[in-house]
Amino acid sequence: MKTKRIFPILLTCAVLGLAACGDEKPSTTAGPAATSASAAPSSAAPSPSAAAMSDKELCTAAEKINKDMRAKLMTVVQAGGDLTKKTGAILTELGDRVTELAATAGDGKAATALKEFGAEAGKAGAAADPGTAADNPAMEKASKDINAACQTAGAPTTF
Repeated sequence: MKTKRIFPILLTCAVLGLAACGDEKPSTTAGPAATSASAAPSSAAPSPSAAAMSDKELCTAAEKINKDMRAKLMTVVQAGGDLTKKTGAILTELGDRVTELAATAGDGKAATALKEFGAEAGKAGAAADPGTAADNPAMEKASKDINAACQTAGAPTTF
């Protein structure tokens, strides 16, 4: 029953990915630009200053990571293959990147929620069935906490 929750997530990602592809069609370099764009945010998102970030800056950077990881998930879904293994790797990377980002911030609500989310995403990514493992109350609570803290900070997120 829990595995049924991963499919709506994948479907949402698919819709977001298709919407993004729709914007790229008018461009004459849609193919190469998409490949370059996927690689660029990975190195750019965690680069905010080493000084403690404000919650708004933290949330903006976290949302960039979130969007990058959704794009990776879309690529995996479209390519097919072993979704379990690939989803696990994506969740692990998401957890690592979010945890690394949260370490650059203070002890605010957004940073605390990102640390919790990063730990849960890492656990889910390492599980035998990442989709089922990600469907847990702790990860859901951390997602809601991130979204609430970031909304308050003026930089809404969609975790």
